Amino acid sequence: MDEIKIKVNAKINLSLDITGVREDGYHTLDMLMSSIDIYDVIAAKSSKSSAVTMDGKSAPRDNTATKTLQLLGERYGIAMQVDIVKGIPFSAGMGGSSADASGVLFCASKLYGIPLEELMPIALKVGCDVPYMCYGGGARVSGVGEVVAPVEIPQTSLVVVQTMAGASTKEIYKKYDEVGGDKEGKYFNVLEKSAIMLTPDIAKAKRDLLRFTDTVFMTGSGSAYVGIFDDGESAEKCAEILRNDNIFAKAAHTQSVGIEII
Repeated sequence: MDEIKIKVNAKINLSLDITGVREDGYHTLDMLMSSIDIYDVIAAKSSKSSAVTMDGKSAPRDNTATKTLQLLGERYGIAMQVDIVKGIPFSAGMGGSSADASGVLFCASKLYGIPLEELMPIALKVGCDVPYMCYGGGARVSGVGEVVAPVEIPQTSLVVVQTMAGASTKEIYKKYDEVGGDKEGKYFNVLEKSAIMLTPDIAKAKRDLLRFTDTVFMTGSGSAYVGIFDDGESAEKCAEILRNDNIFAKAAHTQSVGIEII
């Protein structure tokens, strides 16, 4: 095999708690996560030099896929040409950047015969969600992202809505350290309070979803919100209505895997 094409599913945080702060400043987490069927498509082939294109344009050097390729080259001396077609919205808290990094690692594993488990140190170096995104499905993720324990999550219909991009993840964690967060109910996110304080208008997505369902929560550090529905038909109707007044609104379902070969 010298080339491969995959789908990398987005993730949502069904719950997100912060359990402490390490001496190095990293926050320790306790998160219940699930893959959903909103995804990026990644095509990769072995090459003599590495390059990443995203939606037809060269990806910047600080892109997570580019960083991952650089680390793979330094560690294993391998190179790939990678093309990414985005389907996961930017700055949404759905793991879009982590999806691209995990996709590159998955492709390298398949093309060069490197066990995926062996690549986890690189995954964690790129981002705390990347080790989970390499496998996906339902999982309890803790520590700084290095502990991933599979959890069975029933297939669930949902709608993801994003009104606008929010503040940076770094700024949201900084604000959390100042004001703390709230834990209420089965679905909660302790970063929501900070995210809304920094960018109040992201909460429009929450208000929109609450017109259709009582179960609404923010994913990741925002700015997307997730609404849980009883069935796919209700979710599709909601997404269709909200699509015109938000930058992203789409019905989806939870998935048992994070990456699929096309």
